[in-house]
Amino acid sequence: MDKITSRASFLIRLTFLPIIFLTTPSCSSIHVVGITNNTTETIQFRGQFEYKPHPSYNMDFTLQPGANNAWMYEIGFFEKEILDKDLKRIILTNDKGCKIVVERDTLEKIVVKDGPWEITIDQKMMACD
Repeated sequence: MDKITSRASFLIRLTFLPIIFLTTPSCSSIHVVGITNNTTETIQFRGQFEYKPHPSYNMDFTLQPGANNAWMYEIGFFEKEILDKDLKRIILTNDKGCKIVVERDTLEKIVVKDGPWEITIDQKMMACD
C-alpha cells in the first residue's frame, strides 16, 4: 500500500506542476544600454525607436567628452537576450556638424555585452569624409 500511495502522490504532483507553471505570471528582466562619448567633442545623440503598433519615437540627449548616458528596457522571460529590439538606428552629430547615422545591423556589430550593453563613440566612429 505504501508503494501505491507514493506513486499516486508522485502522479498528483506531476499533474499539478504544469498547471502551476502555466498559471504563474511570466517573469521579465530589465536590461541596460550604455552610451559613452570617448571623443574630445560634444555629441548630440538621437536614438530612433519603433515599437509597433505605437508610433516611432526618439530619445535625444547631449554627451559631453568623456561622459556617458544609458537607458533601460524590458524583455520577457522567453525572449532572446538581444540589444533593445525597438532601437532602429542612432544618429550622432558632433560640434563640427559631422552627422553619422548608424543603422541597427551595424550597431549589432559594434555593441559590446559586458553586463549592460555598451556602445562607445570614438574618433573612428565620428570620422566624417
